[in-house]
Amino acid sequence: MTKAHILLVEDDVNLGFVIKDNLEMAGFAVTLCDDGEKGWHVFGELPVDMCVLDVMLPKKTSRFRFCS
Repeated sequence: MTKAHILLVEDDVNLGFVIKDNLEMAGFAVTLCDDGEKGWHVFGELPVDMCVLDVMLPKKTSRFRFCS
């Protein structure tokens, strides 16, 4: 059975790794991106089942782009 794939977009690297590790322990496949532009690129290139998004990302153009 294929694991559900979560895209995690979090600019705080330490927090990102903590969340990623916990999601992987729960059985998910996780791709971690450290800014919204990278996350947007991955979102368009890979099949993603869910996106966990930090809405306070530093690049203004990327904050709510995922929601549209």
